[in-house]
Amino acid sequence: MKFNTSFIRVCYLKPVFDGMEQIFGIGYQDLHIPEALMQEPMALIPFTQVGHWLTQLAELSQDPCYMVKLSEYLHFNRLEISGIDPLATPDVAMSIRRINYGVVSLHSGASYYVSQSAKIMKWCYKNPYVFKQQKSLDSLRVAITLLNAQRHFLGKDYRPIRVQLSGSAIGHEQVSKLFGSPVVWNAAQTEIWFDIEEMVHSVIPAQEFNAPVTLPRSLFEKYLNMPQPHDAPKVLFEMINYSRFYGLPKVKAVAKLFNISEQQLQRRLQHLGLTFSTISNYILSNQAIKYMLDGKEVEEIASLLGYANQQSFSRAFKRLRRCTPQQYLDKLNQQTIQK
Repeated sequence: MKFNTSFIRVCYLKPVFDGMEQIFGIGYQDLHIPEALMQEPMALIPFTQVGHWLTQLAELSQDPCYMVKLSEYLHFNRLEISGIDPLATPDVAMSIRRINYGVVSLHSGASYYVSQSAKIMKWCYKNPYVFKQQKSLDSLRVAITLLNAQRHFLGKDYRPIRVQLSGSAIGHEQVSKLFGSPVVWNAAQTEIWFDIEEMVHSVIPAQEFNAPVTLPRSLFEKYLNMPQPHDAPKVLFEMINYSRFYGLPKVKAVAKLFNISEQQLQRRLQHLGLTFSTISNYILSNQAIKYMLDGKEVEEIASLLGYANQQSFSRAFKRLRRCTPQQYLDKLNQQTIQK
């Protein structure tokens, strides 16, 4: 049983919205995206939603090739990920490896890797969860981001040998000018071609690269919390958790996110030995504890989880955890003081 769903973190998508706001005056609010979602950099978004948003932005901006205008924003140093900098390495090769391995924690279901053909290296990206116009936009988004990573080391005027993009051509002349190299559309995957000798070349000033990577345990656990498409229970968990940004989770809303009927969703839950009510209550109480660990107060947590008021939240939490949210929070604070 598969739900066949990919997820991407807010922090990996946010540069797109930052650029749209600054250049086109279009914000995530124009797509009816909750502010609470965009305020959580590590929150997971189903990629089906992202695909819809990408095409909506093309309509709102009246520019099918708006990604080109966002090029200065599509950069790994704009991800605002504390503790990790994929570009803090001595050369291109090390950053490419760091990005290819690290992006797994930012985007599930997609492949980032390098292949070699004689003296040509190909930096590749493949995402089977986008279709039609959204495929072109997503391919262009990632290709520009990878190009900017190379230009970070090789100079702003660096030009790859060739660029291959998925999806139908959009703004071909603008895209070709941005990359400064031949661009081929309708490719099987996104590829940036470059000379193998550039792998160890760098024009950036010397930096300290051996500093230890320090991450709070809570943030480290969020990095590890990335469901793969074949992990049905985890995918289900995260889809319900995503839906609570739009209010208390409902069967109809979650089924729509999966693009299946309510009956199909209920049958899949039964197959896993779950009910929608049980798993939703667990997810909400679990998320409530995570918010407590982040230092949030009970009233704010109730609002973030979609409850009508603090009393409703307290009753639901107590049914599962056998104490009120405030009692649980007091215990956490007491443990912190004792340490």
